[in-house]
Amino acid sequence: MKIDLFMEFATPPFAGREEAAVFEDCFTLARAADSSGFDAVWVAEHHFLGDYSHAAAPDMLLAAMARETSRIGLGFGVVPLTLHDPVRVAERLATLHLISKGRLLWGVGRGVTVTELEGFGVDPAVSREIFAERLAALREMLETGIAKRDGAQYRLQPDPASTPRDGWLAAVSPESFALAADLGLNVMTGPFKPWPLIKADLARYRKLRPTGETSFTLGVYCEEDGAAARRRAEPGLVWGYRKIFEIAGPLLSQRTPGYEYYRKLGVAAPVLDKVMGLRLLESMGLAAVGDPDHVARRLKNLRDSGLDRVSLMIGGGDLSVAETTRCVELLAQRVLPQLAADDSELRVAAS
Repeated sequence: MKIDLFMEFATPPFAGREEAAVFEDCFTLARAADSSGFDAVWVAEHHFLGDYSHAAAPDMLLAAMARETSRIGLGFGVVPLTLHDPVRVAERLATLHLISKGRLLWGVGRGVTVTELEGFGVDPAVSREIFAERLAALREMLETGIAKRDGAQYRLQPDPASTPRDGWLAAVSPESFALAADLGLNVMTGPFKPWPLIKADLARYRKLRPTGETSFTLGVYCEEDGAAARRRAEPGLVWGYRKIFEIAGPLLSQRTPGYEYYRKLGVAAPVLDKVMGLRLLESMGLAAVGDPDHVARRLKNLRDSGLDRVSLMIGGGDLSVAETTRCVELLAQRVLPQLAADDSELRVAAS
């Protein structure tokens, strides 16, 4: 199982952090992950969501990380295709692939907040159709290097010929996992519902596409003193998960065509919000916080489910850069070796 970082660029109001400092801190964290043996850094894309995320231009952030690092993968996690001309997306993917010397990873989705969709003039009720059309256009351009419009053809520069074809689809509903398999895309999923439900979705996906890869995102924080880690990380992680329910609220509460499954999740959202805490998040499989052995056990459970990658959100945006980099280094020193040792034992047993 590959171990990645996932970055939202949050600024909780109680943290007192400025945007410029958040960017610089995340570049520092990317360098630490690069030198510590992590596999990739994924950057989200969000717009108009206040302090939840400042990652409105992930291509620029990833380009900066490309110059700050040397080996770690750099991923769009994910591009909301409903908001973008696929030609511009293809150009950005090809450019990052070149300047990172082949470290590009990319994922796509249709968007899960009414604020972002309507802010770009997109009717949520037709987002599924827009997404399907633009994904087909994007994949054709990555394959051929040619954009087609109104009967004319245009050669893309940079040429995306060497750009990775194996992209990822962000999935929440069971139907979206099946769609990923049908489209021949890998699947990534995150914090919208408990891990047991996601685990079942991933199992169905693997039956439909045995060669497909899977990824799951969760909140993590690790210190030598497990109790201290839990005290320090809980405020930010709880704030972050509450914000997720808040910004997705309209789709969770309304009967928006194409988002029927979100309505089912929305029924439980008010109850979860009232009792939200680190203990609940861990019981739902959405967080792993504590000492190295505790975090390792949590990640081993994910690996043993057949998961190919796990993306770690280090805290909820309120930790200092010293705390996040120390966490990454501790994970590399004490947690990743445990996972690697177990993987080696499994391979020996299988042979």
